[in-house]
Order: sequence, then C-alpha cells, then structure tokens
Amino acid sequence: LARDIFRNPEDDEDEWLGTEAEHDGISELKWTCPINTTGAGDISIIYHLAFLAPGHGDSLWNSSRCIAEHILDPKLRAGLLGTLLLDNEQNGSKFSWPPKTCLEFGAGAALPSLALLMAGAQKVVFTDRYVNEQTFDALKLSIEKNALAWNIGEEEISRRTAIAGHTWGEEIEILLKAVAASETNDAEGSENENAQHVDLLIASDCIYNPTYHSALLQSASALIEPSTGIFIVGYSLHGNVPTSHVERFFTEAKQEYGLEVVLELVVEYSEGQMGIGSVDEERGNVYLKILACRDSVHCKDINS
Repeated sequence: LARDIFRNPEDDEDEWLGTEAEHDGISELKWTCPINTTGAGDISIIYHLAFLAPGHGDSLWNSSRCIAEHILDPKLRAGLLGTLLLDNEQNGSKFSWPPKTCLEFGAGAALPSLALLMAGAQKVVFTDRYVNEQTFDALKLSIEKNALAWNIGEEEISRRTAIAGHTWGEEIEILLKAVAASETNDAEGSENENAQHVDLLIASDCIYNPTYHSALLQSASALIEPSTGIFIVGYSLHGNVPTSHVERFFTEAKQEYGLEVVLELVVEYSEGQMGIGSVDEERGNVYLKILACRDSVHCKDINS
C-alpha cells in the first residue's frame, strides 16, 4: 500500500512493527509511556492504524497520546483531574478511579481507550464512525494484542470491552447497551439495565471541524453520567479554521447542552505533531479541557 511504500518508519516516534500480514492496510506500532512515579516502569501499548479509517484516524495525534499519558501516569492524572477525584462532605463521592464505564468518540488509534483498559476500567467502549470494516479490524487487533501482553483472559476482555460504530448525533441505543453489559452485572451475570450513562467520555482531536460540534455534543450530553460523569476533550490547533471557531465548541456546550468546563490545562510538545510529520511547535501543543453537567457535583463546587 502507498502508506507503507512511501512512509519512513524513522519519522515515527513510536516503534513501527510493520503491516499486519492478514489485514492489508493496517499498520502495527508500539507506543511507550514514560512513568514519572519513582519505582514505576514505563508502559507500552500496541496500537494499529487503518489506512482507510474515517477522517484522520489513520494517524496518531498528540491529543490521543497526551490523554493516554495522563491516564497512565499517576502524577499527570492527579494534575489533570485535580480535586475531581476527591471526596466532598457536602456533595458526596466524586469521580472515582479507575472509572467503571468509559467511552471514546472517534477512537482511531484508540490510545486513551487502551490506556483505560490497562488502568483497570471496568468497561471501555471503543467507537468510531462506520465507513468500512478495516477501522474496526484495527481496533480488534489492538484489544487482542494488548490483552495478550497484559495477561487479560478472553472472557475478561470480552466483558470489559466493546467496539461500536457510531455517527455523532445519531441513535445511541447500541452504545447504552454496550455500557450496560459491564462488570456492573449481578452475580448471575444478567445485564444491569440501569447502567444508562457513562462515567468517562473522551474525544481526542475531534473538534477541529466546527461542522460536527453540535452532533458530538448531542451524543456526549445524552451519554454522560449527570451527577459525577466527566467528558475529557483534547485538541490541537491545526490552522484549518480560526481558533475562535474551534473554541466555540465549549460555548455551545455550555449554552445549548449544559456542559461546562471545570478543569483545563495546556501541554506543550516542542517536537510538533510527530504522527503526521509536522514540526510546528504551536500545532503540537495539546489543550485538555474537562466538561461536566451543569448540575453535577463538579460544577457545584466551582460555583459555591
């Protein structure tokens, strides 16, 4: 394929493991997350890129890498989530770690979802827009190979993961069903019909095109757990539209969908967007913002 003929593996920061022999058009790479905690070893994740993935899902973007780093490294995680992880005597328990139910929009390489699986999340739902089977074959490979590396058995990985096609703004019933079939099952293994919301939503570099802001917010607002759930949005500024147009996402989130920013930070990547070979430092920076429902315990704390 053209992707493999013309690409130079040395351009990748991650270790290129080649093209899957039984899956034409799917490349396999290994990403290593350095852990800053004393005595902790680095963590490696195998991920796959589908040549025919929708949008720009055939590349690894800094925001995906950045969110995964903040999931896996305890110090970074504390810096991102801050007081959201603490108990509050007035409002009760806040966001718990590891989360019970998680869902990633436009997963692509799915580093955040894979990191959540490694971190112990009870259920992780990988979603992307359905264009072809190749995208979902790549996700299946990533789950299978990491499960093997992390000694997670077939029964457990089947219970803790799900892959679903989802076009933002459209029906979410299949996603709710995937979330319900989680480790919240009762002792007899029946599905928990009350698991109708998601504790942690993630969107990595999904808001660069303002055309899709409303659709993404429709899905997110319908899925998020209203009291303690959070929605992590990571993005870089690619210059395709003015910055103000990208950031209107958060204005619309607040005004139209009742989702407010409760925490935010900027992470600099001086090497640029390595996944696409861009050395533009400004384009390499990642902006992380955490949203929560207006009536959630997180927003009440900010407004109190």
